[in-house]
Amino acid sequence: MDTTATSTSIDVSTYDHQLQCPLFGTLPGEIRNEIFALALVQYEEEGPSAYPVDSYWYRPGFTGPRRSSCSLLRACKLAYAEGQQVFLRELEWAFWFDRGPKGRTKNAACKRFFGALTEQQSRDLTRVRFFTQMYWLEGGWNLGTLFRQPRFRPEVLTITVRYSDWWYWETDEPLRMSENWLRVFQGPRGLRELRVEYETLVGKRGEMMRIVERNKGWKLAVGGLLTSGRRVERVVGEDGVGQGEEGEEEEGYLSAEGTALVEWRWKGPSKLGGKAWAHHGEGETVEYVVVMDTWRFVEGPMSEEDRMRRADGGDGHLGGPGDDDEVFDSEAGEWPEFDSEEEFEEEEEDDEEEEDEEEDEEEQEEAEEEEEEYDEEEEEEEEVEYYEEEEDNMEAMERLLASLGAQSQSLGEAAVF
Repeated sequence: MDTTATSTSIDVSTYDHQLQCPLFGTLPGEIRNEIFALALVQYEEEGPSAYPVDSYWYRPGFTGPRRSSCSLLRACKLAYAEGQQVFLRELEWAFWFDRGPKGRTKNAACKRFFGALTEQQSRDLTRVRFFTQMYWLEGGWNLGTLFRQPRFRPEVLTITVRYSDWWYWETDEPLRMSENWLRVFQGPRGLRELRVEYETLVGKRGEMMRIVERNKGWKLAVGGLLTSGRRVERVVGEDGVGQGEEGEEEEGYLSAEGTALVEWRWKGPSKLGGKAWAHHGEGETVEYVVVMDTWRFVEGPMSEEDRMRRADGGDGHLGGPGDDDEVFDSEAGEWPEFDSEEEFEEEEEDDEEEEDEEEDEEEQEEAEEEEEEYDEEEEEEEEVEYYEEEEDNMEAMERLLASLGAQSQSLGEAAVF
């Protein structure tokens, strides 16, 4: 079953306590949670549905769509009520921005997913992962847009920057990343941990580590966001605690100070996106290095020095490659500049409308293709039936002729007598 959380019409407030059932009447809740966690464990789908090995989104842990068997949740209302909480809490929900699998790519898909959650589901869903291209991440506005979604309340957020997400990886450019997204980061309330995974080829590890160490020093605000769809103008109260424009206090901040870096490596095909790349060499595989840094929640206001660092720098434009205050438009292949967030959001809404139209067109095309396939199958079946009927007629004719021949021979023999 596809691990997709959606709003439900099931009234779980009327369930029977099932005290006669050993699962609910004998075992304590902690043991039941362990059973649910094992029964609902997530796995990567194999076979025809697996991701192409040379696709941009294929990697360890993401070799195919993630599935989970949810049959236990259908057993009864009580199983659904208890099991769904474990189901959502144990799973990590991933989205791509962009170059990802269909249905989980770009802002519109992410917004639709979280918009369909119930209040309870949004509380139970605790872990989310974003795969982010540099043009999407650096400005910080895309993150802010998703953080303002009313149902977006994870405890743990992982941001993965893949090798193919860095600026101009296609031509083996030196690695670079604007700090603007860290400077304007304003996490949603309830966020307790941010994990950032940086990935590149093993030979470029040194370039990447300079960025990792630089980014580690940033303190990231949590809370103080509004969900009105407008950007929050942060102000500082008399006690030094950050506030939103309507006085909502920040919960605290995230810090990577003292957290250990985690490093691991993996090998993938030298072809990427179905293409061969000269700087990957002639071998069939390349080796990647991944370094993960972790920011953990600290209650209370950040230091004045850290707050001033966040306030300094940048001129309000979206961050771009190097020192350019622009953002790359992957569709147009150019660098449009936005003079205000309103202009950016209008552009984003237009993009979402285009995405919805494209999805509608794709669904229409798929429906037409299915109808054509159905018609072709019907025609083939009719043709097979026709030929089978013709064969039956031929066989009947042959039997008739054979019978007539036998009768003629008998008549001839009779005439001789």
